[in-house]
Amino acid sequence: MNPTLTIVANAFRVAEHLVEGFAVLMSASDCSGFERSEGNDDDRAQVVASMELLDTVLAPPATESAVRAAARSTSVDMILFDQLLARLEWTLVDFRRVELPPTRSLELARGRVGFHHVVSGSIEVLGAAEPVTLGTGALLLLPRAGAYRMRALEHSVVATGELVLSSPAGDSLVEALPDALVACCFLAREPHLASLMEGLASEYSGMRAGASVIGSRLATIIASAAVRAWVEDGSAPDHWLVAVEDPHIARAIAAMNDDPGSPWTVESLAHIARASRSAFAERFHEVVGDPPARYLARIRMDRAKELLRREQLSVAETALRLGYGSEAAFSRAFRRYTGASPALWRRTALLTAGA
Repeated sequence: MNPTLTIVANAFRVAEHLVEGFAVLMSASDCSGFERSEGNDDDRAQVVASMELLDTVLAPPATESAVRAAARSTSVDMILFDQLLARLEWTLVDFRRVELPPTRSLELARGRVGFHHVVSGSIEVLGAAEPVTLGTGALLLLPRAGAYRMRALEHSVVATGELVLSSPAGDSLVEALPDALVACCFLAREPHLASLMEGLASEYSGMRAGASVIGSRLATIIASAAVRAWVEDGSAPDHWLVAVEDPHIARAIAAMNDDPGSPWTVESLAHIARASRSAFAERFHEVVGDPPARYLARIRMDRAKELLRREQLSVAETALRLGYGSEAAFSRAFRRYTGASPALWRRTALLTAGA
């Protein structure tokens, strides 16, 4: 569709919402000015939300250069991801199908990476940071060795395997993965892998020449597909590949995410990354796409939204928690990031959530 026609169509789409907001506001006033009542704050927030929505719809489309830049960034990430997956080769050391009656538990082998596909039923896996519940079709990859226990929530059949890395080249990628990587509806979204899963069982249980080698190849494909599904689901944290590409920069990113309210400077972050100030700043911008200060500001603003909306902290408490010297300084930064004051943003967010 022509971009101009698209903008007009979208404007008409929100016009009714905008007019409704003004009607609500006018009905709550005496037409000579806003009455100071509790309800009017909410009404004004509704109108402001409508205006912001209209501003968004009428905003000019992204420039061609911006689109090309985003495409290049995505392309680079895909190339890096492909290169990392190429390092991930596994050797299959055990594979079996387990039938578990309700409430029956199974201790999983220590010292090895495990993958577990729920053929039918549902299970709970204990031993990660939090219990993991899996339904039929889900696949769980446990990249790090540990003490895990599987418990059936109903009559369940689970295909479970044990892996070891074939080469230390994959160590950095494994370290970047979560303790428990879940790929929901795995075979439903990857139906072509169903035959590989069956082939894996056949190869491991058979006595044919080369069975262990072929089984390991199949297991590598399945594990790699599980990692891809985890990424495509949006479960992977921002810049997670940085931990693989540049562990020094990853340490600085982790420090900012763990404590965004700390008075970070380029010097202090460079010290964590074990680099000089100039080398750190240049490498950080190259890897992340933003300078350290801008990245930190984005983390703080995203955390501010959580504190304001979910934890119901006051604006002053939020400013203090995130390391701002004053409420005014925090409010200015928040307005630059969101286009609204913290108080107005919270009212609008709560109204939207309650709608």
